[in-house]
Amino acid sequence: MRPLTGRLILAAFALTCTASVGGAQFPTDIQPGVRVRVSLPEPLRQESSPSKRLQLRGIVESTSQDTLRLTVPGATGTLSVASGTIRRLEISRGAPSRVATAFERAIAGAISGAIATAAANDPYGREWPNYRRDWRAAGAGATYGAIGGAVVGLILPTERWRRVRLVR
Repeated sequence: MRPLTGRLILAAFALTCTASVGGAQFPTDIQPGVRVRVSLPEPLRQESSPSKRLQLRGIVESTSQDTLRLTVPGATGTLSVASGTIRRLEISRGAPSRVATAFERAIAGAISGAIATAAANDPYGREWPNYRRDWRAAGAGATYGAIGGAVVGLILPTERWRRVRLVR
């Protein structure tokens, strides 16, 4: 083997090793004390979660190159999760204000109410909605949907999440 060929092989091997070590580390956003939501593989489909994913919420206690240690509310000790098993990792952005949630839900309610009422409109019927024009039915549905969405948003603000990409 020539000396140059041996050096190239050694350099390629060294680059491969350092690239795999760097890829196994968690992003800088994942710090102790941060609330995260981790999606792990689940062999069977569950009723109230994404397809074949177990969602786990907790606070980061520590990280190493390939392990995320979480403190889970209601459990004693820490839970260690290997980075290779994580399907999705998200950081909590906290709960928004009730007004912001009400505004967002009002918009969603207005859109869905307008579509549903316009689709159900019967111009010659006796039961609601019976507007002569579909756009009037959509306007009424948007009004009721916005009111309903705003009330739900005021009562039930929800936590927001931001996805963090893991380098594999």
